[in-house]
Amino acid sequence: MWVPAAVLACIAVITGIWHFSKSRTIKVWVYTDYSFRYNHPDWPGTIAARFQEVNRIYRSNGAGVLWKVLDSGQSDPTAMVTGIDNRRANMALHLDHPADVFVILTGVQQGNRTGSVSPFTRVAIVVDYPDKSESVNGRLLAHELAHLFGVTRDPEKPESEQFSRRTAALIRHMRNYPFDRGIEALADSGWDRAALSAVSQDDFAAKNNALAHAHSVLGAAFLNERKIAPGLAHFQAAVKADPQDKVARLNLAEALTRDGQYEKALEQAREGVRLAPDDPSAHRALASLLGRNRQPEAALQEVQAAIRLEPNNPQNQMLLGYEYASMFGHLDDAVAALEEATREAPDSPIARNGLEQAQTLKVRVEAEIERQRAVLHDKPNDPDAHYRLAKAEAQAGDLKDAIIDMRKASEMRPDSAATHTELAELYLVTGDTATAWEEIRKVRALGTEPPSSLLARFPAQK
Repeated sequence: MWVPAAVLACIAVITGIWHFSKSRTIKVWVYTDYSFRYNHPDWPGTIAARFQEVNRIYRSNGAGVLWKVLDSGQSDPTAMVTGIDNRRANMALHLDHPADVFVILTGVQQGNRTGSVSPFTRVAIVVDYPDKSESVNGRLLAHELAHLFGVTRDPEKPESEQFSRRTAALIRHMRNYPFDRGIEALADSGWDRAALSAVSQDDFAAKNNALAHAHSVLGAAFLNERKIAPGLAHFQAAVKADPQDKVARLNLAEALTRDGQYEKALEQAREGVRLAPDDPSAHRALASLLGRNRQPEAALQEVQAAIRLEPNNPQNQMLLGYEYASMFGHLDDAVAALEEATREAPDSPIARNGLEQAQTLKVRVEAEIERQRAVLHDKPNDPDAHYRLAKAEAQAGDLKDAIIDMRKASEMRPDSAATHTELAELYLVTGDTATAWEEIRKVRALGTEPPSSLLARFPAQK
C-alpha cells in the first residue's frame, strides 16, 4: 500500500517525540584540557558534534538515554594530575555544578586506553584521538559512557556504533539511576538489587557465574570510590557465589588488604594462585601482597614465577623493581629493573615514578651513610647514630658492617626491642637463622612480640 510522504514525515516526527519522551535525560558538565583544545581549535563545536553523535548512537541502539551538555567552556581542574585514573579520583574535589555526570575530554593518551570510568559514579574521563575521525571518537565516547551503567565490556569493537543486545538492555534497565548521588545511591537496597540484577545479565556475565560477576562489578565500583566496607561485602559475596573463580579471590584479597586484613588477604591470594598456577596475574597479585606484608623473599619468588610465564610484560619489571627496593642490598637491582620497565612501558607513570624513587633512595642512602659516619667520628658511643648507620648500610647491601653497627647499638641499649628485631632480620637475611632466633627470644624477653610478617619469613625452629 502506498503511503504519502507527508504521512511518513508525520510518523517520523511522532516516533522522535515518543523516543525523547521515553528517554532519560542525563545532564553533563564537560571539561577539556589544553591538549584537547590544541588538537581541536574549534573545540566547542567539536564537543557539541561529538555528543550529537553519542545521542545518535544511543538512540539507534534503543538505549533510552539522552545526553544533555549543560556547559563545556571550562578547563579541566585535574589537568596537572598524572594518570587518567588519578584524574578521575581527583574529580571528587570538583563536583560543584548542578549536573548528573562530569565528563573530561583529554588529549593526554595513556597507552591504548580510551578512558577511565567507574560504574554508578559521576565522572568519566575519555581520551581523544586526533588521528581518528570524529565519528570514531564519538563512538569511543559512547562506549566509555556505557560503563557508567555497569557495562564492563561490550563484545562489539569499541569503535563500533552498535551495542550488543544485552548491553543496550543493561543501559535501559539502569538509565534512571540517580547519578547525581554517585555511588552512594547503591546504599539503597532497591538500587543495589536493581544493579545486581541488571549487571548479571550483561554479555560478559553469560560466560561466567553471572551473580559473581555482578557482585565483582559493584565491589570494584565501591573500592574505586574508597568505600571499603560495601566493596568488601560484594567481593565476599562473589567468592561465595563462585568459589572456583580466581579473579574473585584476587579481588577479595585486594579489598581485604585495603581494609587492613593482611593475613586474610594473603590466604585469598594464595588460593588464587592454587586455582590458576599458570596465570601470571595471580602470581603478581600474590607477590604484591607478600611485599606489602614485608615478606620480600617470598614476593620475589612469585614475581620470578610471573616473569617465567609472561617474560615481556612490563608489569613484572615494575613489581620486581619495587620488591628489590624493599630488600637489603638490592638498590642497584631495583634501579635496573625499573629502567627496564620504563623501556618496555615508556608511557607508564608508575614505572617512571618508581625509577625516580629508586634512584633518589640510592642517593639518600649513600648520603645517610656518610652523615652517620661523621656523627660517629665525633660521638663514637652514640647508639642512635649506630642504629641509623646500620639501617643505611643494610639498604646499601653492606650487611656485615650493618650487623656490627646494629650490634653496637643493642649493646648500648640492651632493653631496645626494636634494635633486637632489626638484628634478627639482618641475621635472617645473611642465613644465620640460629642467631636470628636468639634475637627473637631477646625481643620476647623484653615483653614484645616480633612482627608476624617477620616471623613468617623464619624457617621452623629446630
